[in-house]
Amino acid sequence: MKTDGEHTNAATKSGQIAELLQERIASQIIGQGTRLQEAELAAEFSSSRTVIREALGSLEQRGLITRIPNRGAIVKKLEVDEVEEIFEVREWLEAMLTYRATLNAPDGHWQAFHGIFDFELKNRIASGDIKSYNDCLEQLRTETLIQSRNKIAVQYVNLILDRARVIKNRITLLPGRAEAGRQMHVRMLEFMNERDAEGAQAVKREIIRSARALFQKYRSLIL
Repeated sequence: MKTDGEHTNAATKSGQIAELLQERIASQIIGQGTRLQEAELAAEFSSSRTVIREALGSLEQRGLITRIPNRGAIVKKLEVDEVEEIFEVREWLEAMLTYRATLNAPDGHWQAFHGIFDFELKNRIASGDIKSYNDCLEQLRTETLIQSRNKIAVQYVNLILDRARVIKNRITLLPGRAEAGRQMHVRMLEFMNERDAEGAQAVKREIIRSARALFQKYRSLIL
């Protein structure tokens, strides 16, 4: 019989494995439709198949995989309807968190981000450095979620973004999208600096709606 400490260690290990696999799926190191074999994962992580099953169960709850009983799982492919639903939820939830972050953050809190998006990223995007733009988007999003001070909403946003990160990155690579997105973020950050929550929220919705429109136009290339 396992002790309480052994159960805790197993749960911690399965959680760590789940987080690592989730990151691989979100960044497309593990692509959609890939089969995850229990035996192979157990060997890679030097864990029992029981621990691997617990990790896969966690990923299934997050909607990232489909389980194959006693064998492993397959990474789920995002369907058009699902992506549309994700955009719809993101528009309202992220706009609300932007509104809250604008009101909650200290005066001048967004000035550094405004400088990065208004000047530094303009040159980087012009030179084809889209990765720096995506990295700054993630940093801004993380800080916005922190300043929103709504843990429940943040959990939902993170869950959705883990499923949609590949789509988001592919949209950013479309011609002209990074520069258009940069300009919209500059406008949003101007509102945030002025503590104009309604203005910031409106631009955030515009950002997500414009990304959704690009997905609808180029979905055969994106999915």
